[in-house]
Amino acid sequence: MFVMLGSITESFAEKNGSIDISLVNSSFIPLSNADANQVKASIEYTLEKEIMQNQLINAVMEVYAPNGTLIRTTSIGSGFTLQSAGGEQVLRTTIQDESLQRVSIKVVFTDLSKKIPLSNTISDNLKLESVSTID
Repeated sequence: MFVMLGSITESFAEKNGSIDISLVNSSFIPLSNADANQVKASIEYTLEKEIMQNQLINAVMEVYAPNGTLIRTTSIGSGFTLQSAGGEQVLRTTIQDESLQRVSIKVVFTDLSKKIPLSNTISDNLKLESVSTID
């Protein structure tokens, strides 16, 4: 079955877009329990190809500094299973550099090894929210 999954993901990667993702919301907020900030993105997905339902995949979020430098990459631990009706996944990461006031993110769903893209890529620019905005 593992070989079959590899073949399925490779064939979908060639067609690009077997999963359609969109940004539900995102935030860049100070953490109350640490000297750090958190980037969070809620991603909604729908399946373009039914053959992908119940497949175990991953999601990758890259966080960039304002100058374009990649500062953090995060994913969903051991992956997640695609639901036939679509669903939502949340990615979070902590940024230790408190001097950053802005970051940008890119999110893509990938095969479990995080090498083959299975969805469109979405991006967003985030500004650090003030504590009064969060409360």
